Amino acid sequence: MKTEPFWWEAAKPEPTGVALPDSVSDVLIIGGGYTGLSAALTLAKRGQTVTVLDAEMLGYGASGRNGGMIGNLLKPGLSGLIDSYGVERGCAIYKEALASVEFIKYRIAEEWIDCDLTLTGRFYPAVLEKHYRAMNRDFEIRQKYLDIPEEMVGPDSYAEDVDSSGYKGGLRLYHTGGLHPAKYVTGLTKAAMRAGARIIAPLRAEEIIKTPSGFAVRTAQGEVAGRALLIATNGYGGALFPFLQQRVFPVGSTMIATEELSENLVASLFPTKRMITDTRKMLSYYRPSPDGRRVLLGARPTIFPASPEAQARSLKKTLSSIFPSLQQTAISHVWSGNVAYDFAAMPTIGEHEGVYYAMGYCGSGVAMSGYFGHKAALKILGDPEGETAFDDLPLEDRFYYNGRPWFLPVAMTGYRVRD
Repeated sequence: MKTEPFWWEAAKPEPTGVALPDSVSDVLIIGGGYTGLSAALTLAKRGQTVTVLDAEMLGYGASGRNGGMIGNLLKPGLSGLIDSYGVERGCAIYKEALASVEFIKYRIAEEWIDCDLTLTGRFYPAVLEKHYRAMNRDFEIRQKYLDIPEEMVGPDSYAEDVDSSGYKGGLRLYHTGGLHPAKYVTGLTKAAMRAGARIIAPLRAEEIIKTPSGFAVRTAQGEVAGRALLIATNGYGGALFPFLQQRVFPVGSTMIATEELSENLVASLFPTKRMITDTRKMLSYYRPSPDGRRVLLGARPTIFPASPEAQARSLKKTLSSIFPSLQQTAISHVWSGNVAYDFAAMPTIGEHEGVYYAMGYCGSGVAMSGYFGHKAALKILGDPEGETAFDDLPLEDRFYYNGRPWFLPVAMTGYRVRD
């Protein structure tokens, strides 16, 4: 059993072998995942000199480890957004999530990125009747205010989505889908470099220094200067920028991939190849691999840190409970990574003391991250097209959080009990 992402079999992260620039860049970007690379691509196409730094090889973090599921549901739901911000602002925020899906489709097509994009949709199965009722209430609100191709299906009507008994029905989306995340980050890298961006990885940003003309970033190879700075580290920022460290926190997630299976078996489990995300508090997300030969499943398998083997055993139990026919199937890969949350459980984009940032995708960032990277780039350029409905939403801290998310095991224990 390998302990690195299955995705890396087809697109393993590699060092870029690029040196620091000799001159001041128009824009420095810290973080070479989907957000940073998308921003770099937009900026370079606008004629800006761009330098991207990543502490690891590109795609080493969440962008090369995630489930590759393209979605648009925000954690608060449209009803929660309306309760918090009113109908007009709540709907505007939700429309940004819808726009992010259209944006990723456009960007992949425009740059000819080969990343196994499939727009087969997603199904959210309800584990309990009360989950179904809550999901249906939010569905009815979306149908009232927004035009989204989705439907609620009952317990006898979801066989085309997933061959697993016991669900109480669920929500079926038609306009989303999946991709190969490591191929996507590789394609974005090539597109950004083709446009003229300088991407340096691995090279850790050790300190941010404010200068009269902008910013300097100290690294082991020396300082690199830029007139503007974007932080796009998501769940991997650490203590680099304390303002974000106190407001955005990493949450671990683990995935497994099965050994190769027959295509007929996988097709029988996912007849329409839709992505699946259930409604547990400690949710599970699962899908067929792009080649249709494996099943991939992700979740938060253990409350406290555990070995890859222990996490794989826990996730295998979950997989077998969903698909009893896979009880004797071996696991070929297990790997973990960080997603990022803030205390509103919402993506965040903005600027603080001249530093721009975009992050906090709450485990649903495949589409939103690239979209926010693009929007952040437009903000840096002063382009009004960079405005979003997320602008000026408060990015709150908490007195009990100092950069170490000690409260996560407590929360996860509560979620586990509720599940």
